[in-house]
Amino acid sequence: MYAVIVGGGKVGRNLAKELLEDGMSVAIVEKDSGKCENIASKLNALVINGDGADYSVLESAGSRGADYLIAATGTDEVNFVVCLLAKVSFSAKTTLARVNDIRNEGIFKKSGVDFVFTTPYIISKMMHEIIRCQDCGFPFIIPTFLDRKSKFEIVRFIIKEDSLSIGKKISELKFPKDSLIISIVRNGEVIIPSGKSTINKDDTLYIITRRDNLEHVKDALSVGE
Repeated sequence: MYAVIVGGGKVGRNLAKELLEDGMSVAIVEKDSGKCENIASKLNALVINGDGADYSVLESAGSRGADYLIAATGTDEVNFVVCLLAKVSFSAKTTLARVNDIRNEGIFKKSGVDFVFTTPYIISKMMHEIIRCQDCGFPFIIPTFLDRKSKFEIVRFIIKEDSLSIGKKISELKFPKDSLIISIVRNGEVIIPSGKSTINKDDTLYIITRRDNLEHVKDALSVGE
């Protein structure tokens, strides 16, 4: 798998590091020569000093047919041009864009960018979810910021020793409709559960559920007070 990242700031560098650790090949395009030298000294990636909105620069980065082309600069205009070139000129399979001004989000989506990440929105969404999960009693709600209109949440629930669900099979839990345990993490291992799977103390459950079912899911897990 091959990814081209335009923008060598914190977002681009951190993403490149994660992708390299996943075993992907990565190219980073950055205008600032000093940043390029710093990145090249720390990451085993192809680093190109140039303007990512320039056709020839993107071509030299191996953008043609790239699995992923990520526009991660701090300038929306540059990110827009990068994604447009990626789709029209280089046939990149998947485009991802950082959008710094939420007013520009619609333009990116209408232009066919596959995934749009509006930085201020993501931060505010995560803060909101943390505050909200404190009120509803869940240890953590994973923000569903990719789709604001989604009626679903993915929640993480840790089974404590006072939970009356311990020892029960999943099929015995009275879960509401449109709610499902999608994975169990037990002793560092991920388990894809079935109805016969048993709940153990200290299990971490990942559950997808409708937002209006959160309290019902909590009741189904029979948390002692």
